[in-house]
Amino acid sequence: MDDICDSVHTVNEAKKLTSEIDEVLAEGGFRVKGWLSNKALEENYNSDKEDERMKFLDTTTEEKVLGTVWNRKTDEFHYKVNLDLDKNLSTDDREVMQRKLTKRQILSQIAQIFDPIGFAAAFLIRYKIGMQQLWQQGLDWDQEIPKADHDRWIQLFKEMKGLNEISFKICLTPSNAVGVPMLCIFCDASEEAFGACAYVRWQIYDGNYDVRFVAAKSRVAPLKRLTIPRLELQAAVMGTRLYQAIMEEMRLPVKEAVFMTDSMIALSWIRSQARGFKPFVSNRVSEIQSQTDPSQWRHVPGELNVADDVSRGVPVKQLTQRWKNGPEFLRFPEQSWPQEAERVNQIEVDKERHKTQAVFITTETQEVIDGKKYSSWRKLIRVTAYVHRFVQNMRAKMQSCVNKESKQGPLSPQELTEAANYWIIKAQKNLHKRMANGEFKSLSPFTDDAGILRVGGRLQESTMLYTTKHPALLPHDHHISILIVRNIHQQGHTGVATTVAKTRQRYWILKAHNLAKTIKYRCVVCREAEHKLETQIMADLPKQRLAPYTPPFYFTSCDYFGPYQVKIGRNKTAKHYGVIFTCLNTRAVHLELAVDCSTMEYIQVLRRFFSIRGYPAKMISDNGTQLVGAQRELQKMIQGWNIEELKQFGAEKGMEWKFITPRAPHQNGCAEALVKSCKTALKRAVGAQVLTPFELYTVLLEVANLVNQRPIGRIPNDPDDGSYLSPNDILLGRASADVPQGPFQETQNPRHRVEFVQKIIDSFWKRWSRDVLPCLVPRKKWRAERRNVRVGDVVTVSDTNAVRGKWCVGRVLEVFPGLDGMVRNVKVKTESGEYQRPITKIAVIYPAEGYDED
Repeated sequence: MDDICDSVHTVNEAKKLTSEIDEVLAEGGFRVKGWLSNKALEENYNSDKEDERMKFLDTTTEEKVLGTVWNRKTDEFHYKVNLDLDKNLSTDDREVMQRKLTKRQILSQIAQIFDPIGFAAAFLIRYKIGMQQLWQQGLDWDQEIPKADHDRWIQLFKEMKGLNEISFKICLTPSNAVGVPMLCIFCDASEEAFGACAYVRWQIYDGNYDVRFVAAKSRVAPLKRLTIPRLELQAAVMGTRLYQAIMEEMRLPVKEAVFMTDSMIALSWIRSQARGFKPFVSNRVSEIQSQTDPSQWRHVPGELNVADDVSRGVPVKQLTQRWKNGPEFLRFPEQSWPQEAERVNQIEVDKERHKTQAVFITTETQEVIDGKKYSSWRKLIRVTAYVHRFVQNMRAKMQSCVNKESKQGPLSPQELTEAANYWIIKAQKNLHKRMANGEFKSLSPFTDDAGILRVGGRLQESTMLYTTKHPALLPHDHHISILIVRNIHQQGHTGVATTVAKTRQRYWILKAHNLAKTIKYRCVVCREAEHKLETQIMADLPKQRLAPYTPPFYFTSCDYFGPYQVKIGRNKTAKHYGVIFTCLNTRAVHLELAVDCSTMEYIQVLRRFFSIRGYPAKMISDNGTQLVGAQRELQKMIQGWNIEELKQFGAEKGMEWKFITPRAPHQNGCAEALVKSCKTALKRAVGAQVLTPFELYTVLLEVANLVNQRPIGRIPNDPDDGSYLSPNDILLGRASADVPQGPFQETQNPRHRVEFVQKIIDSFWKRWSRDVLPCLVPRKKWRAERRNVRVGDVVTVSDTNAVRGKWCVGRVLEVFPGLDGMVRNVKVKTESGEYQRPITKIAVIYPAEGYDED
């Protein structure tokens, strides 16, 4: 159980209240310890009953009530402060000054002051601000505070003892009060704190006014700094909430509530519409306006605002001055109160408003049906016909046409024609002005009885239909024209000429050929049927193709070709394969023989190649899933390659391995082109013969020598230019493998021999720069820059094993632009999975950005 506190106006009311409380508690078996009052009350129990629970306590003048000391004689509340920083030490000033203070001790001392009403709020706010500053320093709870803070806190605690001399009246109603009181609430804020305090203002018999303190609330400013106007608005919100709490608890009737603030900016916000401000101000202004009326808010100068004490803090001695008794002007009539003469800073007020842009536009009356929202001509005229029928039926009802039946059932041809003519007239709106300016003279246009502009022409005497002799004239850039041509094109997806011919049987659309061509180009069905594969401008040559003075096969491309039948024993045959290695700069060729297409066999081929030509810096090859031009058996065997194992094998030798995009043989064109030359030479040398493996290997080496004798680059036409340049010039020092004819240099000086060899190499690269490099400049194909394939494009993926009309449809998931920003490889998702393909193997049937209908 706890204390019960209440107050009444008279002694008789007090007797009645105590009697009723005793009886209610007695029914539940509870016993009251006794009663205390500020006046001598008669015994409030029946003397005939032997029940001692109803008695008045005989105690001292002061009594503790709900954590606050109550003086019965003066009927006032006051505080009793004990400086108890360390329970093991005495509390004299000398010892207090020498004690070590921690954040825990400071908070414990502050928490001993119980102040629910806020009597000491203007004094205690200094302690709250100090605690926030200690918190910002990041001190632990039991860590000693710095010396400068220590001395300041000791002075604050010594000053705290002064609260013992401060008292506040409990009774809010003076004995000589007249009428109903006014409730005055003050709000203010500073950079460190904000708060609100409330006073009740009574008029007394002699015409003067009595002011008494009611309650106060304070709060430190948040760590996230706010502007002063925003803090002032926070104080106004606190004042509104304090007003609500007081009205819920106080039983006094209030004539009027007045709210006062010294911030003209916050006052301007409160008097404005909340929705015009940013969320912070808008939410708080909405709360204030929902609980108070803007007319209740007034301005008070800062020096007269008593809430300034609770926002900045005051010494304990000043609590007995205006904080306890209220500002002086409240004791005068309202006509003598400070007037609102200060002008508001409109710039600061508008900083919290939503920024809006006013745009003046000219609008047209909207039609009931927006033709631009329709993509089908047939659907547009049917909807229009039904709307026209509905309007006619409603008019018939309004005019009370008894004999006229409302139209129902399917649409008639006449209704569809009228609907089509409605949109034709709409589309011809701008043509009349152009006709007045002298355009379309060759067509001899005229306006028929329905108001439709038609072509006159020279076919008046023909026996054709009227709409064919005089088709309706339409502009090419109107949405109705687009719908008409699209509707005719979709009737069989015919070509451009056929679409134009069918259109002109009823409509003469200007530039109809261009419009039909555009619609056919954008038609998804036509694009899917045609499968026009994408192209992009040919990329610049990679640096591996333009690296002179590098050793042969420093940058190498390789590929498989075959298979070829070989004899094993007398009656057995097997399939062996050729492997081509070509230097990307010198275009030299090296051929090897592979027993099969397994990964381990390919590694053995590489080891033989490396032993003869050395390790290349970079190797380029197919990725093993497809070799264009190879036979079916070769494709199946290559699919089993372990690409990671090949990469690891190359990495161990300090070699970079690059695999081209699947189904992109042109990305390995250096090897693909020479495969054709080698296969032609093999076919002519071997014919239909079946060789042994060693014989085939011998032929491969001889073919490689023949291919290396071919000219590369420009073929000299002038005898003074010397012989042509061939790969053998760098491999053997001469174009042919034949026995060289003398004379030979017989010097034994090693330095001269080195210089001789270096001279041969330098001569090769000089001739390479003269004869080969210029041949690499022009682009043989793909000379035009095209639209880049984009993520989200709907495409068909080329499949050599499927019928052209059965290519699978997919969507582009990812693009891989080159160094020049052009996309030549993409990642496509189809119903069977995700694949990486070159753009030369896909056809875009609908772009991601769509088509602009206009």
